[in-house]
Amino acid sequence: MTWHLLRHTFISRLVMAGVDLRTVQELAGHKDIKMTIRYAHLAPEHKLNAVF
Repeated sequence: MTWHLLRHTFISRLVMAGVDLRTVQELAGHKDIKMTIRYAHLAPEHKLNAVF
């Protein structure tokens, strides 16, 4: 378990919960939205649910 893994999990779960990226960016302390997007990996089932 690393801080890096926890950071990915924290950000991904916020995005999957519907929190907007700017808010996630502020919570994560990122200066650039590109970094937030890089960390925001969505679970495959979340992507599937978005389509159906």
